[in-house]
Amino acid sequence: MPSADPIAEWEQVAQQQKQTGADQIDQMAKAVHGAADHLANEMPETAELVHAAASQLERGAGALRERGVRDLMAGFNELGRKDPLTLLGGAMLAGFAVSRFFKSSTDSSR
Repeated sequence: MPSADPIAEWEQVAQQQKQTGADQIDQMAKAVHGAADHLANEMPETAELVHAAASQLERGAGALRERGVRDLMAGFNELGRKDPLTLLGGAMLAGFAVSRFFKSSTDSSR
């Protein structure tokens, strides 16, 4: 039986996915902070930058939790129009970070 309001259903699913994504970003930020801690003795300046990046991830996770789905979509669309290279670079960086996170998760489970 079809739903009476498919848009409301889509928004509910998107809200759940948004929460899951924010939780995963928080986990990634913890992993990045851990990597920065390992770098601190040998490369303190680099460790500071990595900690700053992890803090940005934490702020991003918080913003993801606070903003509505429609607001997020509008923000991505606006960024894509105004600065597509930043959006592409951010997507590439996120992909790299996620792959490193999954690689470290598999390595630690062995």
